[in-house]
Amino acid sequence: MSLSNKIRGFFNQPVNWHARPLTRRIVLGLAFFSLFMIVLSAEFISDKVPLQVGQVSDRDVIAPRSVSYVNFIKTKKLEEEVLANVASVYDFDVTVAAKSEENAATIFNLARMVVADRTLISPDQKATKLQAGLPVPLPASALNSLVKLDATALVSSEEYTKGILRKYFQRGVRDDSFDNDRKNIVLDTEQLGLGKTAEAAVAGIAQVLLKPNFILNARETDKRKQAALASVEPVRETVKKGEVLVRRGDVVSEEQIHVMEELGLHRGDINAVRILGLAIFVLLMMAFIMGFLYKFYPAVLKNDLQMVLLGLIMVVALLVGKAAHYYSDFAAPLATGALLTAILIDSRIAIIISVAVAMLFGVIADHELRAVIVALVGCLTGVYSVSKMRHGYSLAKSGIWIAGMNLVSVGATGLLEQVNLNQIMVQGMHGILGGVVAAIITIGLLPYLEHAFNVTTSYKLLELANPGHPLLQRLLLEAPGTYHHSLLVGNLAETAADLIGADPVTVRVGAYYHDIGKIKRPLFFIENQAEGDNPHDKLAPSLSTLIITSHIKDGLDLCREYRLPAIVSDVIQQHHGTMLVSYFYKRATETEHSECIVEADFRYEGPRPKTKEAALVMLGDACEAAVRALSRPNVSRIEVAVRKLIRQRLNDGQLDECDLTLKDLNVIGDVYIRVLSSMFHHRIEYPDALKELERRKAKNASSSKQCSGKDADNGANGKYGDESS
Repeated sequence: MSLSNKIRGFFNQPVNWHARPLTRRIVLGLAFFSLFMIVLSAEFISDKVPLQVGQVSDRDVIAPRSVSYVNFIKTKKLEEEVLANVASVYDFDVTVAAKSEENAATIFNLARMVVADRTLISPDQKATKLQAGLPVPLPASALNSLVKLDATALVSSEEYTKGILRKYFQRGVRDDSFDNDRKNIVLDTEQLGLGKTAEAAVAGIAQVLLKPNFILNARETDKRKQAALASVEPVRETVKKGEVLVRRGDVVSEEQIHVMEELGLHRGDINAVRILGLAIFVLLMMAFIMGFLYKFYPAVLKNDLQMVLLGLIMVVALLVGKAAHYYSDFAAPLATGALLTAILIDSRIAIIISVAVAMLFGVIADHELRAVIVALVGCLTGVYSVSKMRHGYSLAKSGIWIAGMNLVSVGATGLLEQVNLNQIMVQGMHGILGGVVAAIITIGLLPYLEHAFNVTTSYKLLELANPGHPLLQRLLLEAPGTYHHSLLVGNLAETAADLIGADPVTVRVGAYYHDIGKIKRPLFFIENQAEGDNPHDKLAPSLSTLIITSHIKDGLDLCREYRLPAIVSDVIQQHHGTMLVSYFYKRATETEHSECIVEADFRYEGPRPKTKEAALVMLGDACEAAVRALSRPNVSRIEVAVRKLIRQRLNDGQLDECDLTLKDLNVIGDVYIRVLSSMFHHRIEYPDALKELERRKAKNASSSKQCSGKDADNGANGKYGDESS
């Protein structure tokens, strides 16, 4: 068994959609998902670059792809600058100043009492007594100076102390400026000129009583800092593909290490976030395609073999795109996928595949929008060009169309992005190369995919329509009447195919081969018989019917022998449906054993036409034969015959299994009447050339005799001669 037969056998479809093995579909889906991931993520694992901060680089490190990342080092510096500009929040405490003045008054009152106490003789006794009653402890220098002052000096020192405290409290004392304020109190006291003793007392007491009256509100300050940090945008930087990150001989910095880590160069591992994003994107594209097929092409979605073909085409397209990526993204022959899908499956499905493949190629092209646009334009151009194939377009012309549109799209997008003109020209040449290569790859892969997946394309059908095909040559030589009849049926059916939405190529080729079975016994069919020589005159009607109907089976045998596609053999098998061989059935019913005749024995085995194409061939075959049999064909007789034949087959149920509408049948009838009327028109009856020549010779001879008689008779017979002439 060949490989193609094994593939088709593996994907042999059960009739019921729910009866299909779900496991097989899951395995196929996972298999193609894995293939897409492998193709698209092959470069996600970068080569490890073993460099450290402060090390001298021994190589040039170049970015393998474009990447946008957050520069955490610069972002942190920016945050520090913003926090430094956020002012701290302080709460004003009015009780601090009042408490300080109260303590100052208490200290000086006690000092006056101690100085006035006569029982205390030495300064040390006074200092000890004073220290015991103070509300706050004072330094020794301030105590010793305070007890040495007299009453008048104590009063003035108290005023100076309170004045200094009011000055600082009014200006505001904060924690961060407290130490500087205490130092400045000494300088302010020295400028008063009070003397050493009074200055020491005033400065010492003021320093002790000075307290911060602006208290830091830590909660509100932190809240403002958080708000300021939230307003800071992270510093993002972009590295372009091919940009030199580290040059040979440079001392590696922390920032360069960070860039290499973002690209995966410093670790040499896979970025799990990128892989996750790619997996979601691939699943999204697969769901998008399957959703489209479920909505508009359920028959394709239900056919595992066609789904495998569709997935394989996408993988091939991405592989050739990835191969071209190492040379130029604009040279990627992604249109290969669009061409193969349009030819092997359907043009509308090819449009969706074009969009999906172009978007997936964006991953390979490092999200280069211009490359994606050029790829999409090339794919859509390929779909359009092969959809015109039935009118004479070829894959070579498709390649030229794709190349031209690639050039235009490269130029347009390049001008939009203000790319250098020389660069646009080079990229345009790459686009032309991509279009030509897409056509070449398609031409190379098409025969193998056709054979492996048993797909009949218009290209294969057009090859079968070539008059030089061996089977058509046999038909021409062995059954020339049938050959001529088949050509007429092909022209007739093809003319109506476009108007009712059928495939003209399939109709034409099916018509060419629909009676190919008559090669086996050509003389038993009237179009191949000589005048008056009909072998059926010597046969029983039942045997004649068996011979006539056997040309279907003989045609199928020849299909297998010459390996004609199934679409042609279906037309051969269905073009008579289960019609009655009415001529021989009528002859049989006229015999003496007519009561034993069973109508089913005089019918074709069928099946009835299941497609528009088979129905067109059935109607064209019957109409052409019927009109040819008319003795004096004219438009009226042809119209009556055509309408009658179509109505007979409709009433007999021969058209029940194809999707022709009554409107389609009316259109088919109009077309067939018009074409057949032009085929079997009256001609002018031209005179026989030989008889005309003899008549003229006789006339000339008669004229010569009359002229000789006239000369001899002196004109006596001139009048007769003139009349004769």
